Amino acid sequence: MKVHPIPCGWGIAFLIETTRGMFLIDSGSPDQQNRILKKMKALGRDDLKLIWITHAHYDHYGSASELRKITGALIGVHIDDAVSMTAGFSPLGTTRRYGFIYPPVQKALNHFHPLPPTPPDFVCEDGDTLEQYGLEASILHTPGHTPGHTCVKLEEGIVFAGDLLGGFPQPGLQSLLATNWNQLSISLLILQAAKPKWIYIGHSIQLISGEMIY
Repeated sequence: MKVHPIPCGWGIAFLIETTRGMFLIDSGSPDQQNRILKKMKALGRDDLKLIWITHAHYDHYGSASELRKITGALIGVHIDDAVSMTAGFSPLGTTRRYGFIYPPVQKALNHFHPLPPTPPDFVCEDGDTLEQYGLEASILHTPGHTPGHTCVKLEEGIVFAGDLLGGFPQPGLQSLLATNWNQLSISLLILQAAKPKWIYIGHSIQLISGEMIY
């Protein structure tokens, strides 16, 4: 198994390469699908089976709909973010610190590259697995950033933490945007309890040690 982080506009897509197929965690901003398709072509692969969206934000599911049209991959998300994705909505909640820049930036970006309505093919809840779709991974419901925010833990101990964590100046609980601030610290405990060996943060291509979140 290999993980290929791919910068896609304001977000990062994580392409997971396995012998059973290709799997994608998040898809970046709208109109970024060719970056992912180019990487797959370079790898000699055309078997994208699944796109899991960690949460319903502009820079995380923006290209999922186009990728589904092109590849036939299924799109999944936690049930609590399914309505937002279906409506083409990106709920930012309230802001703290320099998070205030995101609402106007998202509005401007959405004007030039609209976020398409993206109804998921299936939904999961906390503790569900993606094994029936070919990926040995479990879903951790870690709300706060959005109601249906999730982390995805692979059997190898790698966790894709979405935007639960921020990476500046060092990895830690994100503190810029939330639909429910009180839930964030509880979600961090959920991630810690999963005992990740390695973590990919939603806006960094660097793999970090799980020990850095304690």
